[in-house]
Amino acid sequence: MRNLQAAQRPLGAGAARRPARGHPNGESPATIIANALRGYAERGIFAAFAAGPVRGSRQIFNVRWHYRRQYRVIFDAANGRLAFSELLPAIPAKSAMAAELREFVHRFSTDAVPDHRRVDPDKGRVTLSVRDGTAALAIVIRANHHDYCTRRLVHIAHEVFMVFLWDGPYYDYRCEHLGLNPDTGLP
Repeated sequence: MRNLQAAQRPLGAGAARRPARGHPNGESPATIIANALRGYAERGIFAAFAAGPVRGSRQIFNVRWHYRRQYRVIFDAANGRLAFSELLPAIPAKSAMAAELREFVHRFSTDAVPDHRRVDPDKGRVTLSVRDGTAALAIVIRANHHDYCTRRLVHIAHEVFMVFLWDGPYYDYRCEHLGLNPDTGLP
């Protein structure tokens, strides 16, 4: 496994030692999330993974993934929110693309997708926000379902790249903002 940094940083002072209420194995929510993300890197789904700094109640993770770009995944323990903070750049908030992306993400909370692809509302709630031209995909984790919600968030983000962007009229967007080479069709 390749790391984004030469040495992987620890989860922060006390983060791995502090047991979370309700987790039977005593692992902290940040450790559970880190283990799930690290597992994707170990299986080659992410090109790289590194745990970043802890800032207050926030744990930052970095992954290299689609289009050979680095993505920040931020876990805010204070509000139970896990997010790809900058999933897609250069999307005007009131654009047709933003509206279509919101609808696409919303489908994962409805019967429009099969059960195995849907987010169980008792475990988490998925949201998409567009602020300053950047789309953030997030999930609010309920009742200690950190592993489940981490996996759902990664799966939905993957569908944004592999279904939404590929099936929609976004070829020019992928070339201009994600680095897709129009001559080869590769990043």
